Amino acid sequence: MTAVLDTPTPTVVPAYRVAQFRRYATGQAVSVLGDQVWYVALSWAAVQIASPGVAGVLLSVSALPRLALMLFGGVLVDRRDPRRLMVHSDVVRGLICVAAAAVAVWQPSVLLLVVVALAFGAADAVFLPAAGALQPRLLDPTQYAGANALTSTVNRLALTLGAPLGGILVATGGLPTALAVNAVTFGISVLALRSLRPAPAATKSTSDGSKSGLREGLRYIAGHRVLRATLLVGLLGNLGFVGPMNVGLALASQSSGWGATGVGLLLSGFGVGAILAGLVMLRRRPVRHIGPIAAVCFALQGIAVVIPAVTNSLPLAVAATAVAGLTSGPAGILLGSLTQSATDDAYRGRVSSVNSLANLGLTPLVMAAAGWAADLFGLVPAMAVSGALELVAAVGCVALPALRTARLPR
Repeated sequence: MTAVLDTPTPTVVPAYRVAQFRRYATGQAVSVLGDQVWYVALSWAAVQIASPGVAGVLLSVSALPRLALMLFGGVLVDRRDPRRLMVHSDVVRGLICVAAAAVAVWQPSVLLLVVVALAFGAADAVFLPAAGALQPRLLDPTQYAGANALTSTVNRLALTLGAPLGGILVATGGLPTALAVNAVTFGISVLALRSLRPAPAATKSTSDGSKSGLREGLRYIAGHRVLRATLLVGLLGNLGFVGPMNVGLALASQSSGWGATGVGLLLSGFGVGAILAGLVMLRRRPVRHIGPIAAVCFALQGIAVVIPAVTNSLPLAVAATAVAGLTSGPAGILLGSLTQSATDDAYRGRVSSVNSLANLGLTPLVMAAAGWAADLFGLVPAMAVSGALELVAAVGCVALPALRTARLPR
């Protein structure tokens, strides 16, 4: 009788042990830090030059070219080298920062801020899809979840540190200093990107447009059961999340008398929860039950985002935002990793552009709609609708077979 020996499962090397991925994640985190400095400087300069209303408009200006160009940016990424496109995007933005800093020393103006915001939005329309296409080529599919957990955690830390750093820089050196620091962060990102040697694409799009056009990419997503399902539930979850966390917290703090301190505590609660979730996901690598896990996260998040609007207890509201942070991480990481695993190399740019548009490009419009709904119907009904969208996303995670039975590579 011949004994049957079990074949040992190969040990998966964590993504954070891959040297070039560490360089990539560090460079992107530094760039996110610089972007946060820029947003603080932009809002401060706009208020000083014009008014708070103008500041609000300027913060939304960069969304316009993203909305208009993001899908076409994905097409470009699938026809060109994504690493090179990211480098060129960072170089252009760095040069714009240097030129804008020089102009701001002489005469800052609203026109200058508008030009920089529009240029950054146009660059993002190429950079974001390129980043989505490049990261999977730095890793093995078994490392996708850990990589997304790492980038989520370090980017959250960069966002948390970037706002106070931006305030300090603006207070001490004004808009020119903030722009100069942002230019330096783009330079660091360029150095990190130039050091990368991504794996060649397994499949290649043709440059004649027959397979690398926008229509072909949208047809690919629509016909792919996993990508279609992840995009749908991700969009529903984002629509339910953006309004409460970006508009609802400020309105809830105002109505409950918590003031600016309350808003800060609520956002801190979310940040702490999101960082903890990322650290947990770095240690654990769930490969099964992706749909049910994401469903639980969306359901808890749908309840958590409504609580600040219905309670007068600041500690309870902070605890709710911490739960929202804890649950947003695993859902995004798992669905993002599933999307990366399911996407052919030839379509990564277009898939990433559609996901970026759904998760980032539509954010300003959703924020505006949430504020309008709160004014028209009241805060609680508006936030309840947002929570209901997250609950629908939770149902989709277990109702759609493509997600209910989905697994990540082992």
